[in-house]
Amino acid sequence: MFQTDSFVKACQGQPASVVKELLEEALRDPESITQALAAFGNGKNVGDNAMGDLLIHRSPELTILKAAVPAGFKSPPHNHLMWAVIGVYDGQENNYFYRRSGETLEAAGGRDLKAPDVLVLGQEVIHAIANPLERTSFAIHVYGGDLPGAPRRMWNPRTLKEEAFDMQTMRSYAKDLMAK
Repeated sequence: MFQTDSFVKACQGQPASVVKELLEEALRDPESITQALAAFGNGKNVGDNAMGDLLIHRSPELTILKAAVPAGFKSPPHNHLMWAVIGVYDGQENNYFYRRSGETLEAAGGRDLKAPDVLVLGQEVIHAIANPLERTSFAIHVYGGDLPGAPRRMWNPRTLKEEAFDMQTMRSYAKDLMAK
């Protein structure tokens, strides 16, 4: 049975490789995760073309989110500046990877995650995500640092020019991408 407090404690002070193992173990019982995380985000509407990052834990060393990704959602490329471990427990999350090319980005592959897949992203990874389904997808995202406090970057999806990460601008870019 997945227990949020136990999972948070088990992740604290661990490298991405150990968090990956912990998440893989938890994903063996996705219904248990669904039940344990049902209270996170209760009443929050994630259907307004905005991803719902629902905070489970935040400290200088660790951030854990329940990621609720609405149907058809697409994000612009962005980074985290720390490792990340993503585990999908309901639905699908497609990841598109990029690498720097001069002052812009170029595509560098991707990986489609379906429950119960787990993906580790390195500290330097630049990616975008999408939910190709007609329903909300859910995942646990674990980050090796204080994600909300990180001086992250994002890239304009039309020009692939780098800019400071700003949640309002990211939402605007996502709406533009989803309209296409």
